[in-house]
Amino acid sequence: MNRPAMIVCGVLLVALAVVTAVGEYVRWHLPSGGERIAACGAIPPGSSLTEVVAVLGQPIGRQAAEGAVWLEFSTPSVATGRIRAAVHEPTGKVLALRCSLDGPDTWAAQD
Repeated sequence: MNRPAMIVCGVLLVALAVVTAVGEYVRWHLPSGGERIAACGAIPPGSSLTEVVAVLGQPIGRQAAEGAVWLEFSTPSVATGRIRAAVHEPTGKVLALRCSLDGPDTWAAQD
């Protein structure tokens, strides 16, 4: 085999090793969407914004609505959409939690 062909093969092998290592790191070290959805579903009704943030992390988006603000939380899985919580900002009370964009509210606070 000539020298340029050996160099190309060596570069391809190194690239394959790097792609495999990165893929395995992501697979084992990043939370899956299923784990995030399960954690969301375990948040009890009537939880405060502080409790929701402790489980889901800081919100990444917000959308104003009548009497509340919908906060969006990061979800690694694209299929479920973003986790959302309706919050009455002056009190920090979570009015509703939606663990899947495609479905109904997971729970809504009772008045």
